[in-house]
Amino acid sequence: DIRTRVLSFDLSFPAILAPVGYSRMMYPGSDGGECAAAAAAGDAGTIYTLSTISGHPLENVRAATKGPAWYQLYLVGGREIAEHAIDRAKKAGFNALVVTIDTPVAGLRERDPRNGMKELLGGSLLSKLPYVSQFFARPSWFASFLLDGGTPPLANIVIPGKGPMPLIDVGAALSRAVVTWEDFRWLRELWPGPIIAKGVLSADDARRAVDHGAAAIVVSNHGGRQLDTVSPTLRVLPEIVAAVGGQTEILLDGGIRRGSDIVKALCLGARAVLVGRA
Repeated sequence: DIRTRVLSFDLSFPAILAPVGYSRMMYPGSDGGECAAAAAAGDAGTIYTLSTISGHPLENVRAATKGPAWYQLYLVGGREIAEHAIDRAKKAGFNALVVTIDTPVAGLRERDPRNGMKELLGGSLLSKLPYVSQFFARPSWFASFLLDGGTPPLANIVIPGKGPMPLIDVGAALSRAVVTWEDFRWLRELWPGPIIAKGVLSADDARRAVDHGAAAIVVSNHGGRQLDTVSPTLRVLPEIVAAVGGQTEILLDGGIRRGSDIVKALCLGARAVLVGRA
């Protein structure tokens, strides 16, 4: 029996869908991207976690799944914009708030200079030309992308008086979205349900998260995409379990590729794992 229980939610197996940004751009369509992933998670009997960096309105995503759904929060754009998103998430029926704490700046994605992501999203027509051939290597995706209106704005980062934030602006906005422990106190006043701290890699931060009201923590190194020299999550899991395992629920992500990886995490003390781009 591989069923488990996470924060009072019954799961058919100990794997949760982690927040994955840009899902609608990767899988275009009004029922694609985040909506498709949420529906699949519900059908499989597990939890879907919606990223702040998403192309579908959170209300549509919540309606797409019959299972529990968590909303992952970046403070992109500041507290006012975040508070508006939190209010929407409450009204839509999201069950928990996941606060990512390991993104004080946008990570250096070494593939992006090669694939021209910055130029394709916001550069001049001339700067786009060297990368146009990539689209024709995926004609079906390219057609769906165009039919879906091209690059989707970020439907859940709504700037007062301007509307959804353009995708090209998110990198700069992330650099001004550092989360502090004081923000957890503020979030506790706004959010009535469980708050989960994602991005914990040390026993000290785990204790601080618990002290500031985290109902669960996710031991995560952001897939190694934020800082390339951080420890593997399985390596730091035992010390975190020893520090706070009796006070909060501990989840883990990073490096989960097969069922045996989940077994290892459970044996080392995790309640369940999250899988994102695996």
